[in-house]
Amino acid sequence: MLRSHKIPVIIITGFLGSGKTTLLNRLLKDKRNKNAAVIINEFGETSIDGQLVMTTREEIVEINNGCICCNVRGDLIRILKNLISEAHKENSPLNRIIIETTGLANPAPVIQTFLMDEVMSTWFEIDTVCTVVDSKHFPISLDKQEEAQEQIAFADLIIMNKMDLITLEEKEKLLDRVKQMNVTAEIISAKNSNVPLTKVMGVKSFNLDQKLKLRPNLLTTHHHHHTDRIQSFVLESEKPLMLERVNNWFSYLVEIKGETLYRYKGILNIQDIDHRVVFQGVHMLFASNDDKAWRKNEKRKSELVFIGNNLDREELEKGFNYCMGDNVFIQELQA
Repeated sequence: MLRSHKIPVIIITGFLGSGKTTLLNRLLKDKRNKNAAVIINEFGETSIDGQLVMTTREEIVEINNGCICCNVRGDLIRILKNLISEAHKENSPLNRIIIETTGLANPAPVIQTFLMDEVMSTWFEIDTVCTVVDSKHFPISLDKQEEAQEQIAFADLIIMNKMDLITLEEKEKLLDRVKQMNVTAEIISAKNSNVPLTKVMGVKSFNLDQKLKLRPNLLTTHHHHHTDRIQSFVLESEKPLMLERVNNWFSYLVEIKGETLYRYKGILNIQDIDHRVVFQGVHMLFASNDDKAWRKNEKRKSELVFIGNNLDREELEKGFNYCMGDNVFIQELQA
């Protein structure tokens, strides 16, 4: 069953103590969320966050004693299906889902839940993946906790919270580091998670055009002073891509490099095709679809973003060039 209007999902992630629940409460005060359902995940048996969430008309569901990204992921699907069923029984519209993950969560499986499960992809679409950062303590987390880097990698919006607690020099170093790890996420500074909610709601997770327009200077920023595992690259070209070669390259990426690719997405200009082709992937889960037609005076170009673990930019560039007719990539594979 195809649905023209899917229920938007906001995924709020961030390391322990970053300010996720404060942001959630700000969202719940907004009248546009009066028919929202809230799902809170805590790792322990007792939900503290659930007690801290303001009392509202929204339905709040707690998932405890496990991380939403692994052993209770099945609970997430079950709860979402129940929410749909209850909304229909009561003839009450469900206009949004807000998920607050535990600070220990890897966002990838949560995102995959809405792409892999047929019912989930029919009823829901990810609006935005928002990561809240404790700017005061985050550098330590980045160095010691793998999850902290993954939360940055998967974000569409990064809220640099508690920026009032660090010096100007510390701000510049931290922002530079975060930008290098995720080249397309919008980054905004905040105190007490106080941000314009228009940055969190109604954003649409996939909007590469918008992200690149927000910070086009990042495409030419190459300096890096850290050894973070997470890296992000943008590849772009106005030269049309060959469809068969694109399929071959992505098959290779998904099968051989899928584990190291946290997120990859883009807009493709395919030879002899008059519409844009958009794609996005999470690890070994890949999806693409035909998008709107290229406008008459629009510059046709392909823009690809790769975010992952210890990526080889040179290898990705060779694969991209292969799609445009260069044979170095395939020659090296056959060698």
